[in-house]
Amino acid sequence: MSEHWEEEGPYGHPLIATLAGGALLVLAALIGPRIAAPLPLPALLIGGAAAGLVLWLIGFVATTRHASLVWKLGSLVLLIGAGAGAALIAHGQFQTRSRADASSFAEIELTADGSVILPQGIAGRGPVSALYAEAVQAEAAEKRAFADALTRFGAASLNSPYLLQQNPRPIQDCAAIDDVRALAVSQSAKRLERRAALARAVGSASLPVAAKQGITQIVGDAKADPVLTNQQALLDATAQLCTLLARKTWVNANAYFGFPNGADMAAFKAINARRQALSGDADAIDAAAKTRILAGREQVRDALSHSIYTKE
Repeated sequence: MSEHWEEEGPYGHPLIATLAGGALLVLAALIGPRIAAPLPLPALLIGGAAAGLVLWLIGFVATTRHASLVWKLGSLVLLIGAGAGAALIAHGQFQTRSRADASSFAEIELTADGSVILPQGIAGRGPVSALYAEAVQAEAAEKRAFADALTRFGAASLNSPYLLQQNPRPIQDCAAIDDVRALAVSQSAKRLERRAALARAVGSASLPVAAKQGITQIVGDAKADPVLTNQQALLDATAQLCTLLARKTWVNANAYFGFPNGADMAAFKAINARRQALSGDADAIDAAAKTRILAGREQVRDALSHSIYTKE
């Protein structure tokens, strides 16, 4: 007993200090991912080793300085190693949480018209999943609102002389289409804002780069909105058609618009050709979005199939 006392010196309890430090590191690794933003694995390893060194210094001042040189060096190595191990635990926790979040994007499906089908429980899988679910639901509501606005304006009547004869209101107030234009601009701003918020959330997630790229591809560009460009061009052409029809130089020629005036007929054909081309562009935009989403989904699936310790 006296020999052991002489070896460690008075108040020399390096084992207790080392175990206490290790316990604190493990506790931090378990709690930290719940309250802190994720960090890359190299940063976690450096931080964990540094935390182990700090705890060793505290233990050294408190008690280990009274111990033998073997204990001093051994406890230093053990705590730095424990810090690195705690970093791996924290990384695993970050990855587990983030991958549960990213799994939503690996499980999405599309309907025949390209609408997104969200997986069950997506809102509870993580912040990125919750934001995406809100974005998909908001975009679906906005599409319905845009279609309703066109219906209120009476856009369908501009395609049929019979309907226009039954309800001439659209050509009596062509300026009302400006309300639809304003709605399109407002919806686009919100759409891009949601995409930007998702991009920020994806950027801070602890995921492989490939998974982040796949999710970003699914979400869409936060700076450009081809849908708005197409909508504005189509609304411009519709306004031109409304103005032409408001002149009432047309007749109902067996459910087709007839124009005794050759210039008006040429203008009508040009506007209709423009509208048809823009409708084709809208279909192409939808098809490109479908292709983009499916490609992004496959990239996320592939990224999540690799180890959590794969280099990002």
